[in-house]
Amino acid sequence: MREAHIYPKHTIGEHIVPFQLVFNRQDSVQNVLSDIRKKIGSWPNTETVFIVDKDNKLIGAVDFRKLVSSESSKKLEDLMTKDFEVLTDHSHQASVIKLAVKKEAVKQGLESIPVTDQNGHFLGIIDAAQIFKIMSEEHVEKLMHFSGILNNEELIQPYKSSILKAVKARLPWLILGLFGGILATFMIKVFEHTLTKELSLAFFIPVIVYMNAAVGNQTQTIFVRYSSIEKISFKKSFWYEFRASIIVAAVLSFTIFIFALFWFGMTVANIVAISMFTGVVSSVMIGTLIPWVFEKLRKDPAIGSGPFTTIIQDLLSILIYFSIASALL
Repeated sequence: MREAHIYPKHTIGEHIVPFQLVFNRQDSVQNVLSDIRKKIGSWPNTETVFIVDKDNKLIGAVDFRKLVSSESSKKLEDLMTKDFEVLTDHSHQASVIKLAVKKEAVKQGLESIPVTDQNGHFLGIIDAAQIFKIMSEEHVEKLMHFSGILNNEELIQPYKSSILKAVKARLPWLILGLFGGILATFMIKVFEHTLTKELSLAFFIPVIVYMNAAVGNQTQTIFVRYSSIEKISFKKSFWYEFRASIIVAAVLSFTIFIFALFWFGMTVANIVAISMFTGVVSSVMIGTLIPWVFEKLRKDPAIGSGPFTTIIQDLLSILIYFSIASALL
């Protein structure tokens, strides 16, 4: 087996657990169990016996429970299956997560996965401990993407990297957010005459912007999470989110309508409620569309689900709010 350090970053090869105790198809159950007892210290964290040919190519697997319940004279070729999942050493480590989720979804469980090179030569396994390690690494990296804390595809480790490196990774997204905030200020200035007519509209700017951003972020997180572990249909997810957004928007806009009606009257209540409904639906659409566009551009969709999308949602929220206010006043 090749040393792990020669593999590209985030590939399966970095996580291979050596597995030297393999057998050939002519070995009997009795011989296999005898060898396992003698070399139990070489047995890794798995419940599968792997069968290779004379060239060390993986050709079959036998579940350990099936092995111990079979007659001692049985040959492995009579017990083995060729229908099992295999990973190659240069595959991205995220493929482990997809496989683990797939197995869990069909209630098959997943103790270990065999790994081969590009020519099918058996190299070892990815056991349960490595699967959890990969899940943790991928989760942390996604969180850093969401925050915009990623520098040239290199993960910036919180509290471990230098201060300058951390600042360099964070500042570009924050500056982008600052310019977005400045642009939002100019947009409000444009609608100053609307605020002059009804000053109470200013009280609802924070809640309109916050709720739209919160709903949009929920949608982004769900879309990016599932697109990272399995291939999903954009049309199907878009239609699903659109229907969900109608219900969510109706509930939120009705709630804010009752509050605004009690304190500020019918006109303000109508403006706030319609703005809330329209803004929530548009935020859900943006939260689905932008990560999908990034994915189509072969960029990590998590990058587009951070500050960039939030800025667009905030600006659109203000534009919708004051446009509706101008139309109704």
